Amino acid sequence: MSQASRKHEPGRLPSLGQDHAHGHKSYVENLSEGGRLWLRTKPFHAPPTDELTLCLRTYAHIIEQLSLGLGAQVLDVGCGPGWMSEFLARCGYWVTGIDISEDMVEIARSRVESIERPIGDGVDEPRAEFHAMRVQELPWSDRFDAAVLYDTMHHFDDELATLKVLNRALVPGGRIYIREGARPAPGSEGEQQLIHEMEQYGTLESPFDPDYLEQVVREAGFTDVRRFVEIDELLDIGDTRGLVARIRDYAGYRLGRKEPASNTLIATKPIPGDQAMEDFSAELTADGPWRSSDDSLALTVRVRNTGRSFWPAGQTGRGVVTIGPYVPRPDGSRQELPRIFLPHALAPGDEIELDVVVPSAAVGDSPQVAVDCVREGIAWFGDIGSTPLVTSVE
Repeated sequence: MSQASRKHEPGRLPSLGQDHAHGHKSYVENLSEGGRLWLRTKPFHAPPTDELTLCLRTYAHIIEQLSLGLGAQVLDVGCGPGWMSEFLARCGYWVTGIDISEDMVEIARSRVESIERPIGDGVDEPRAEFHAMRVQELPWSDRFDAAVLYDTMHHFDDELATLKVLNRALVPGGRIYIREGARPAPGSEGEQQLIHEMEQYGTLESPFDPDYLEQVVREAGFTDVRRFVEIDELLDIGDTRGLVARIRDYAGYRLGRKEPASNTLIATKPIPGDQAMEDFSAELTADGPWRSSDDSLALTVRVRNTGRSFWPAGQTGRGVVTIGPYVPRPDGSRQELPRIFLPHALAPGDEIELDVVVPSAAVGDSPQVAVDCVREGIAWFGDIGSTPLVTSVE
């Protein structure tokens, strides 16, 4: 979308016609020494600022809402100095950070390189890579389990094209998490601050109307679009008047009577419902029998995607692929045991090793326990041609 047409776009604050790509690339060098120090320590600051609590709260929401497994591939879009990438890498996710600024990318790399090893029990190294590039130049397709855009989408000059590229980069069933400031009222102090920043640094500071942001996310091909309101604060239960006032504020936002402080959206790249099930097949192998330990049985299983389709990973949702242990019954039916979630999506040809643990009481006296893959809500792989792994119990 051209800058000329942008000026008439009702959904976001217009630019000033500046070369904002250059502004973002030169942003770091135009900061004061204190500003550059802030980039290397963000979100921590002495003395602490409001942004510290905002960043940490948002990070907690991302971890809670996306519910990603160890090793999940996460794209940090407009990663800036990499504070979010660092936190995600510390959690054991495979992080890819992109930013148009080479200076920002270098800061992000140094932050992850400085993480003390190991990062967890049996997890030695953080996995992170960084690239200086425009978002619309992303080379990947069907790779990431999630894409996170924290306070960054307002820097992009074509929101629809950007979101379409991100949709392509996600695996089917992958999710996008957007946290943005909302467009301030015309002529307000908030709008004047954004205009001043664009004049000072040449960057693009163009936040969105909430309804427009939801609309463009849908136009980019995402489904299950959910909008959220942030209510992170401690409310004094003894202050009845204040408590009621805050509840009214939140209710007013939900009813459209209050300008929101932020735009928070989570949306999903759809899983093709008509994708042929013969595109889904698996090879499952294990060394040795099930091992007894306290009140459970454990088996290390290697799972290989031998089909032609990506396996979406997740803990909920029709079409995601899980590992389904079960006790085979004499009549050919299954006594299902608790599912095991994939830590990340698997492309055709990819392989993963994981421990399958089931409760001994649920197995009972059965001499065997089987393991299969399940396309949730659709079919077990064993019912469409794959061979389940059937292993004896010690």
